[in-house]
Amino acid sequence: MKQALLRLLVLRKLGYKGSRAAKKRILFNLILITLVVSALVFAQVFVVSMSRGIADKYALLGNGHLQIHEGSMLAVPEKEGVLDIQLVAQSYALIYSPEGNKMVRLKGVEAEYFNDLRTSQITLQEGIPKESTTLEQVLLSTTLARELQVGIGDRVALMLVGESGIRPQFCVVGNLYDSGYQELDANLAFCDYDLIHRLFKGSEETYYELLVEPERIESLKQDYKVEGYTVTSWDEENFTIATNLNTSRQAVLGVMVAVAMLCGYFISELSRELVEDDKHQIAMLTLLGARHSLVRSVYFYTVMMVTVLSILGGTLLGILMSSNLSPILSMVADRSIPSLSYYLLEFNVVYPLGDILFIVLVLLLVSVLSVQFSLRRVKRIEPLSCTHFD
Repeated sequence: MKQALLRLLVLRKLGYKGSRAAKKRILFNLILITLVVSALVFAQVFVVSMSRGIADKYALLGNGHLQIHEGSMLAVPEKEGVLDIQLVAQSYALIYSPEGNKMVRLKGVEAEYFNDLRTSQITLQEGIPKESTTLEQVLLSTTLARELQVGIGDRVALMLVGESGIRPQFCVVGNLYDSGYQELDANLAFCDYDLIHRLFKGSEETYYELLVEPERIESLKQDYKVEGYTVTSWDEENFTIATNLNTSRQAVLGVMVAVAMLCGYFISELSRELVEDDKHQIAMLTLLGARHSLVRSVYFYTVMMVTVLSILGGTLLGILMSSNLSPILSMVADRSIPSLSYYLLEFNVVYPLGDILFIVLVLLLVSVLSVQFSLRRVKRIEPLSCTHFD
């Protein structure tokens, strides 16, 4: 009998055979909470996906997932989970054009360096054939080319500082690339592996770049260390960038949790409004012998059903919105909005299920606690003072 009465009263509060005003109130709160949850999920997916995209750019184009700092004559053994091994040389140089100059990180790579994994991260333009010029070619980013005001086929000079002084090395811009992230592009240029050895004569840094499966980075790193290799990972080589990305992700997650807590408090306001509107009905139920626990259960289950449905709907809506993120960002990137030029707008969507679950659980927990606290006012309703006769 008690369960049947509880079910009937909850359905009435949810608007089933209830007044139009009650239905509007429930529907309004259902839609509002759903939109808030969907915004939280969408924002977290966006931030995590962009952070992961930036990390992929630095790992695939900047340093590789792992770096083995050994001599060029040492063979690096392949292991399960290793996707690619490339011998790389790098140094820093001033690059000059008639219109400007820039300090860049110059990487010497071999022809097979730009495999499918790396070319998936960049857009290459059509370059000039190598046999059409006797000058050495360099690969610049479109960002760097704009700063220097040069294009494919234009000449640039690499200013090299050595023991014998400063000497220029004339090169030609063989091709342009664009990774979509200007912070990386503005300081990274490529040339042939043999050229950088001739230019810097042993003063350059030589190491092996390894592309590995992301989930095996730490295990492979430890395996190579056990075998005596000096190994670092991309986040150690780019400590500031990796720290900033991780801090940004944690900060945004903290903001999302704070918003979820505020949303949980707002949900308690729904229970307070329902109780205030139903003082006379609550007083009548009390006079008829209903216990306070039954009355509180009615409003608690009503509010929590609205909350759970809103959370489920908001999570699904947020994921649905995120699934259409790539075409939206591509359209924004094509418009070349200056204020967005230093943001990565092309990346694969990643669904951080752990973060989403944490936000949802915080929202649900705060809702339960705040609603329970709010429903204490049921005990303070005096039946005789709230009951009137027409």
